[in-house]
Amino acid sequence: MNRLAILIDGNNFYKGCQLNFNRTDVDFRKLGQKLAEALSADLLRIYYYNAHVSPKIDPLGYQRQQKFFDNLRSTPFITLKLGHLVYHRIRSDQAVSNQYFPTEKGIDVQIAVDMIRLGLLKSCDGIVLVSGDSDYIYAVRFVKDLGANLYIASFPQGGSNELRNEGDGHILMDYEFIHECFIRPTPYMRHESIPTINARPAYHQGQDQNESYDRFMQDRPMPQNKYNFRSEDYVLPPLPPDDLPGMYEGEEPQTPTEETTEEDDSKES
Repeated sequence: MNRLAILIDGNNFYKGCQLNFNRTDVDFRKLGQKLAEALSADLLRIYYYNAHVSPKIDPLGYQRQQKFFDNLRSTPFITLKLGHLVYHRIRSDQAVSNQYFPTEKGIDVQIAVDMIRLGLLKSCDGIVLVSGDSDYIYAVRFVKDLGANLYIASFPQGGSNELRNEGDGHILMDYEFIHECFIRPTPYMRHESIPTINARPAYHQGQDQNESYDRFMQDRPMPQNKYNFRSEDYVLPPLPPDDLPGMYEGEEPQTPTEETTEEDDSKES
């Protein structure tokens, strides 16, 4: 195998890092080179997929995410592809609240289409899908039917076993494999000893979000590094270190949308 393309599901990768290593400061170019070395291939390109945080609903998260995206845009051999977040109002039996819950839109479709495109065009000799999401199983099967070699890279915990078995091979991204890709060298902690804190709560409209975030952190013990948020209940894209490298090529980002219905507006009025 000569040329290798790597497709990274950003949000799935971020949650996997948190679950397995309690940190997310990964140099994606080093990770791509490590995956290519594991398959004795030359790295053609890394495609990194993520979704925009709304600057209106989460300005703090938006600012930190933009710094991360800017760093990705400056790194060779990395293409950044963006979807968007749709924010749903949290409803109860009594009323509609002023809180929102975000969900990703457009990411899984982009990844599936790009895998098929690479397979049809014979742009590379092999494809690595970095994800543990079982939603990609049918796309993986189709790409293999096109004659492409497709491999799955995932973490020890949290990934789909069915997806792992669908690939032509599986790369286990355990600590021994990925530790050289971390930006800040820190001692490895066993997952059982990792302190857990709740995810950042959703914000109320009209509330000062920085003050709300500060009060939230004052009431809880700080983890051992400041990027250690658990995101199982608050599905936002990664908020990695400011100095993380990377590069941009591709479409302009879509403007985040907020889903509201006429029923919501009548309840609020």
